[in-house]
Amino acid sequence: MYRLGIDTGGTNTDVVLTNVDTGRMYYAKTPTTPKALLNGIMNGIEKIVKISGIRNDEIDELVYGTTIVVNMIAQKENEATALITTKGFKDVLEIARAYRKDNIYDIQMETPEPLVKRNLRFEVSGRIDFQGKETEPLQLEEIPAIVEELRAKGIKSVGICLMHSYANPAHEQKVKEELQRLWPEGYVSASADINPQFREYERTSTTVINAYMMPNMASHIVDFEQHMKDGNIGADLYMMQSNAGVMTFDVAKSKPVAVADSGPIAGIIAANYLSKMIGEKNIITFDIGGTSTDVALIQDNVIKFTTESHIEGYPISVPSVDLSFIGAGGGSIAYVDRGGALKVGPVSAGADPGPVCYGRGGTKPTVTDANLVTGHIRPEIFEENLTDALAKTSAAIEEYIAKPMGISVMQAAEGILQVVNSNMLRAIKLISVQKGYDPREFALVCYGGGGGMHAGAIAEELEMEKVIVPYSPGTFSAMGLVLSDIKSDCVHTKLLTREQVNPQVLNEIYTKLDEQGIASLEEQDVPEKDRLLVRTCDMRYFGQAFEISVPMPAGEVTEQVIEDLVEGFHELHRQAYGHCMKEDPIEFVNYRVSAIGSFVKPDVVSSASAAKREKKAEQMYGTCVFGGKEYNVPIYERDTLEPGEIIQGPAVIGEMGATTVVYPGHHAEIDKMQNIIMYTNVKSKGEK
Repeated sequence: MYRLGIDTGGTNTDVVLTNVDTGRMYYAKTPTTPKALLNGIMNGIEKIVKISGIRNDEIDELVYGTTIVVNMIAQKENEATALITTKGFKDVLEIARAYRKDNIYDIQMETPEPLVKRNLRFEVSGRIDFQGKETEPLQLEEIPAIVEELRAKGIKSVGICLMHSYANPAHEQKVKEELQRLWPEGYVSASADINPQFREYERTSTTVINAYMMPNMASHIVDFEQHMKDGNIGADLYMMQSNAGVMTFDVAKSKPVAVADSGPIAGIIAANYLSKMIGEKNIITFDIGGTSTDVALIQDNVIKFTTESHIEGYPISVPSVDLSFIGAGGGSIAYVDRGGALKVGPVSAGADPGPVCYGRGGTKPTVTDANLVTGHIRPEIFEENLTDALAKTSAAIEEYIAKPMGISVMQAAEGILQVVNSNMLRAIKLISVQKGYDPREFALVCYGGGGGMHAGAIAEELEMEKVIVPYSPGTFSAMGLVLSDIKSDCVHTKLLTREQVNPQVLNEIYTKLDEQGIASLEEQDVPEKDRLLVRTCDMRYFGQAFEISVPMPAGEVTEQVIEDLVEGFHELHRQAYGHCMKEDPIEFVNYRVSAIGSFVKPDVVSSASAAKREKKAEQMYGTCVFGGKEYNVPIYERDTLEPGEIIQGPAVIGEMGATTVVYPGHHAEIDKMQNIIMYTNVKSKGEK
């Protein structure tokens, strides 16, 4: 059986094909085609099929990861969206939250403009309170007039978010049914289906984003399915979600908000899978692509999740992997600001025109250009043809950076790398040091086209001892897609104090959530033997504004289970904030069940061990610059390296779509899975 993973990024479309039965992997990269995404995808499929020697109709499953949601929100590609809410609450999107995340005294702070304009927000009479009781009957007779306005204004999609529908969705369901009856051509998103939990602003925002995306996502999926049909690909089609699981295309059409950031998250799945294979429990993932750097922290091989993420400044309250990202990648453009300071990013050259050295029309220097000028990228082994690129790239760095700053081209190139490394360091500290974790206790797993070029310098600065570069890091996120499982998240909000919680209450809640999860897996044709239900409970000290998610066992809830939940909460609070308050009252808030449908995984260990090595050619050497000093370094083709081989730095290792730099004073070893294990030679924590 063949499973295909396709990760469409801002610069490249990465493709990984695996024979699930044998574990054999095939890798390919093609340029992303931003104006017609499916062209790049079909180019990638054509390339991988040719490499593997199979036919299109032999592909059984296809998993797709994309940044389409983020891109469309950023570019404001859809304005034909409306919102229906409870009478008196049409301004929730503007009121948002009273607190300010950054400078609380900034009276000129800019906030993102609501995705739904005020004249496209409609109110309906009727009210349900926080306990789920109807205090005012719903006035369904108001809906026909709203539908008339929707048609008159050319609206394609509507979000419904009524007060306290998480406690009782009856009003929302009736409004949804009436809309679908009177307005069958429209797209309808109800918050009770998308995000049935409390916090009005976040629930409304999540629902609006889902409604905003539905027409475009449905159109994209229909086009995707047609391209597959035209290409004689009859595979089962899945899409990666933010929650580190996949869902069928049919489900994705109705819940596009769930697929935000799916590409970067697939890489985190692959990194955790790899770390388990080689016995690394604690890792920090470091993914450098063309437009951004994404980082995440994994402790004890447990991926961390959050329900407080954002898309272009808009909050979404669906479970997603807890990651941090910055606008710093290989295509990030360097410039000198008005004050004479060197800056890098967040603006990127992207796939078109790309860095100057690619020769596709780019004129402004990027991080990739700086890596070429310093010799960290080697024309001899790089996938792009850079044979005649050095002179033009050096001229661009001289014009835009060196001359304005009064320094040499080489100093400017190294300055670009130092600045972008500082930006990346801050991103890693945000998910480690600022959350109470010591990065010295973690290994750095780097991937993406640029991960291996910067990881050594980053790890040394953070005093991290070990860096892991997986095979084919440029397509690593696509590999995560083929290692993923189906996943569906169910949630219920009910605020209860410890005194109000008892086994009967929790058993009733979790039984209903289990039933919802099983129904979702049945809808996606997951066999009973492959189903798994994972429970958690969001808890807080009474009076707190945010919760901590506490794992809990499956099966019947007993008093002992509840006591273990309470103790688990205290311990997680202590770990996160340095203290716990066992004498303070506790509040139970959200109850969650993740329904997982397991896929058969390829045996990547056996596949890597059986991979054939290319014959070594005559050793190549080239000039690299580190800290203003030139080195004559050996250059290796990765496919020629044997398990157990040791490489002393400085050195450069190249492969399809990625380069690994072993810095001076570091050394690298090749393990049995073809991973490059680099050691920075800094003493790990506790050593003398």
